[in-house]
Amino acid sequence: MLTSEDALSFHGETHSGYSKRNEDGTDKEELCKYSLQGMSISAKGYLVVWLDEITGEGAGFGISNQGESLYLVKGTKEEIVDYVYVPKLTYNTCYARIEDGGTQWGVMQVTAGNTNAGASVYILPELNEPVFSVESGFYEKDFWLKLEAGVGEEIYYTLDGSEPTLESVKYTKKIRIKDCSEKENVFAARKDLSPTRDYAPDFKVDKATVVRAISYNPLLNKVSDVATKEYFVNYENKKIYEDFSIASIVVDPEDLFEYEKGIYGNGRKLDEYKGRGGIQDGKLLSSFIDEDGAIHHLYEASNAFNEGKEWERRANFTYFNEKHEYEFSQEVGIRIAGASSRGVPQKSFNIYGRDIYDEQVIFPYSFFEGKNTTTLKLRNGGTGNWDIKIRDAFFESRVKDRAVSIQRSIPCIVFLNGEYWGIYNIRERYNEEYISNYYDVNEENIWIMDGNRSKVGGNEAWEAYDFFIKMATECDLVYDDVYAMVSELIDVQSFIDYCCINIYINNFDVSFEQNTALWRSCVDDGSTYGDTKWRWMIFDLDLATTEFDEAIAPGEWLKNFVLMQEPVVQSFMKNSQFKKQFYDTLLEIGSKNFNYETVSKELKEWKSVYEEQLLLNHKRVFNEGFGKEELDEEFAMIDDFFAKRYQFIEQAVAELKAEEGYKKAEN
Repeated sequence: MLTSEDALSFHGETHSGYSKRNEDGTDKEELCKYSLQGMSISAKGYLVVWLDEITGEGAGFGISNQGESLYLVKGTKEEIVDYVYVPKLTYNTCYARIEDGGTQWGVMQVTAGNTNAGASVYILPELNEPVFSVESGFYEKDFWLKLEAGVGEEIYYTLDGSEPTLESVKYTKKIRIKDCSEKENVFAARKDLSPTRDYAPDFKVDKATVVRAISYNPLLNKVSDVATKEYFVNYENKKIYEDFSIASIVVDPEDLFEYEKGIYGNGRKLDEYKGRGGIQDGKLLSSFIDEDGAIHHLYEASNAFNEGKEWERRANFTYFNEKHEYEFSQEVGIRIAGASSRGVPQKSFNIYGRDIYDEQVIFPYSFFEGKNTTTLKLRNGGTGNWDIKIRDAFFESRVKDRAVSIQRSIPCIVFLNGEYWGIYNIRERYNEEYISNYYDVNEENIWIMDGNRSKVGGNEAWEAYDFFIKMATECDLVYDDVYAMVSELIDVQSFIDYCCINIYINNFDVSFEQNTALWRSCVDDGSTYGDTKWRWMIFDLDLATTEFDEAIAPGEWLKNFVLMQEPVVQSFMKNSQFKKQFYDTLLEIGSKNFNYETVSKELKEWKSVYEEQLLLNHKRVFNEGFGKEELDEEFAMIDDFFAKRYQFIEQAVAELKAEEGYKKAEN
């Protein structure tokens, strides 16, 4: 962050740059990385330049968290005006002048866009973490926990999930670890987790003991990083957790629920909603239109709807397998995930392994088919979080042999800061790492589109996708040679599978602008999937099989299904080759992937796995009115849908084939 006592304007060639060498300033190979030309700083003002080489935001280059030099350079002759060596930094810290314009620098609290005055100056973690006498895990009986540190060092610890400081409890004797489920709820008792629901359970949720500790040397004024352990006692008598993996997430409560910076609670966003007109006669409105004509919804009035790297927080992520054996613990970044489901009390999380949090970046446990990853999603069921939660995971599991990407899943119980937070699904995330894992394409050679927005690849990816859309809609694909030319841009079977899967399961919550993702290699690398063809990725099937009107004629329903109205689909359907492949695939998906006998059998198996946890989850998160009868009804609705579905689709295809237009196309 640049500051000035007097107004500054950058004219001509003024740049910032960086060096990968030491603080002597001798390496000047990359001094013109980012131009400041045309920028101005008012007197006592601030200019924030975002350095991010990963996403390409701001300057387009980054500074290593291991330490690098940053330069301010004047003119094309690369005259160095000023430079600073930025040392190795930890999470959520910055290296700055302790006083604005001063000469003394320090590792400090982040103050982007504001004065440095009053910001906390941190002690860098240089000591070894305290040693715990017992590893995180599940234990049958109470025990005493002993903490040890180096000679002359003190230990400070917390039991509430907060990061310990020198103001925390000083360790002087062993800590008694026992089943703490009878303690009063703390986080589960909060009623600010959703702007539309203030429900909190009237029973004590199951709990684990979370111990976080640091070492401190008072003579050297040095500290250690935070060590975190979680202990589950007497869970062998809690059969409801049998055969479920357990994920423990520990986050400083301030980072979750604080009014300004908390990522989970309603916080400032709810007050902003009220202030703009969202409250009348003391009552919150479900929505309102402001003076500019913009619509605001109450369910979005939560800090959880904030997005971006500034809304990522440090957390400890510990994983126990289905036998409740300890697998690993890792410092990670977490963000709230999802779309509309951010507004519910039980939110989804994205988990990120990053070197700013932990030397270990890749999770040291293979969750899916031997694939290692640096990121996961803990999914709350999406738009289906309020009922049986499994629709998306179940439907995707049925099409893993199709020419589309799917996100595999594992049922998992989550404890947040030691309190039962409900059942989730550990899910894969669509990114370069996923594509590289499953399709053997280099991560640097991947573009990904999310709807009509470029997720990976920037403007180049968008232009390539837009070119496909224009070719598909502006060319007359009734001619086989034209169809063959346009088909070279995509994996045709992947496109057909994507459409037919959504059609067969009646996923009406989809279009080319939402809940659609596709990828391709940037350049042809000679491999099977590195051929620059677009391929589709299935996700967010939570509303599938719902809201289906059986009174509509099958052929009419199919003709008017949302994807069948997409200009790209309509253009391809003009071609007889494509149309035949399309209808054959639709029937094959019904007879093979969603064969009723198979679906019905597996649905019962999923129900037997999830049932008790789903009932407990509803009692914990929503209300006590959702019982076994309601759960049985939800599963029965899906079963009934597939019992009738193939005959319906078969009739729909027959009706459309009988239409004169199809006959002419075949001729």
